[in-house]
Amino acid sequence: MKLKIKKCGLVRKIDGVKTAGFYGKVITNGKKSFDEIARNSAKNTTLHAKEASLAAELLLEGICEEIKNGNIVDMGPLGTLYPAVNSRWEQDADELKLADMTPKVNYKPSDGIDSAIKSASLSWATKKEEEDGTETPGGEDNVDNGEGGGNDNGGGDAGVLEG
Repeated sequence: MKLKIKKCGLVRKIDGVKTAGFYGKVITNGKKSFDEIARNSAKNTTLHAKEASLAAELLLEGICEEIKNGNIVDMGPLGTLYPAVNSRWEQDADELKLADMTPKVNYKPSDGIDSAIKSASLSWATKKEEEDGTETPGGEDNVDNGEGGGNDNGGGDAGVLEG
């Protein structure tokens, strides 16, 4: 797999000073619709594309229901979805406050997806690739603080842990 990277500007507050800089953002090969994937998945089978689409929709509805019920959902070759919270770190357990926690859903990719992404080769996107490709959705890129290892999504609080 090859990932094309675009340079994007970002102003961050570092030590109280607004500082202009850049970060890398993936330009993908496009976006596939649910119907396109269902149609392609049914090729060379006795399953009609509409049957594949309906079965997948029913499965996804079931997955949504289980997540809403607070369950961990193993999605096989895709990975796992599970309820989690963003939480501050405190030395004293009694200082943890539920009001400071934000519920969310985490995704852990399967070993196959994780290894494919981690082994991807990176190269700079050309202007044409930037125009023709699809940018990853906003707010989901990891931007570190320039010291080689953050994951604060472009300016988060260093005292917040994900889990």
